[in-house]
Amino acid sequence: MKRIIYTLLIVIIIFMIGCKSKKTVELTPQEMGSDKEMYEKARKYIRKDPDKARLLFKEVMQLYPTSIYAKKSKVAIGDSYFKAKDAASLIMAAAEYQEFVNMFPNSPDAVYAMSQIGMCYFKQMKKPGRDQTNTYGTIKAYQNLIKQYPDTQEAEDAKKKIAKARQYLATHYFRIGYYNYKYRAPKGAIARFKQVINEFPDFEKNDKLFFITGKCYIKINDLDTALSFFQKVVNSYPKSKYLKKSLKKIKDINKMKAKKGAQK
Repeated sequence: MKRIIYTLLIVIIIFMIGCKSKKTVELTPQEMGSDKEMYEKARKYIRKDPDKARLLFKEVMQLYPTSIYAKKSKVAIGDSYFKAKDAASLIMAAAEYQEFVNMFPNSPDAVYAMSQIGMCYFKQMKKPGRDQTNTYGTIKAYQNLIKQYPDTQEAEDAKKKIAKARQYLATHYFRIGYYNYKYRAPKGAIARFKQVINEFPDFEKNDKLFFITGKCYIKINDLDTALSFFQKVVNSYPKSKYLKKSLKKIKDINKMKAKKGAQK
């Protein structure tokens, strides 16, 4: 079902892109030639006339299907969409790159194509607090690259992109939890904070996360768990701005527990 929906989306986008281009694109006899000549001419057209560039690339693929330039043309079609940078073009670029990878997984250009698929998602990532579909897409695309081409520079770059995408997601869910905390819904906040703790242990603001989580547990009167979170701040983040606040909370909780013990 997902594949069908994705295919329909591509068809709609192709139609929309086609509607945007009112001019008729044609090739002159002077633009025809050998596979290399046509490919190099098409590369020059990518920015100033992407429609003509794509037409030339397709001609290379049709006239010289076994040529190395036919394979390069398939990748270049993806590049022509990628350079447009708008959302519809990036979706088309990802589809072209994926087709190339499916057709030529052992090509020297396959790792580049997979890296570009990741970039198509990466460039569309929205800030935390907004829809994170493309953030998940970024992670999945780059994980696929690392799995297929682990010993490449592209794989190393992919790890960095994944790390950034993970910070986006961690911040996104932390903000949802913080929103619940501010609006006095500590249980809802704790659920989201637990998600960040479990799924994103590398979150860059763990000191703040642990401190606020501790405060939420105080709100629901779970002092032992609250104490453990403040202690995490003290033990793991000695330079945090939440250190003094955590020490004070630990002191307050111990007083509360001592008071309860005396009342028994």
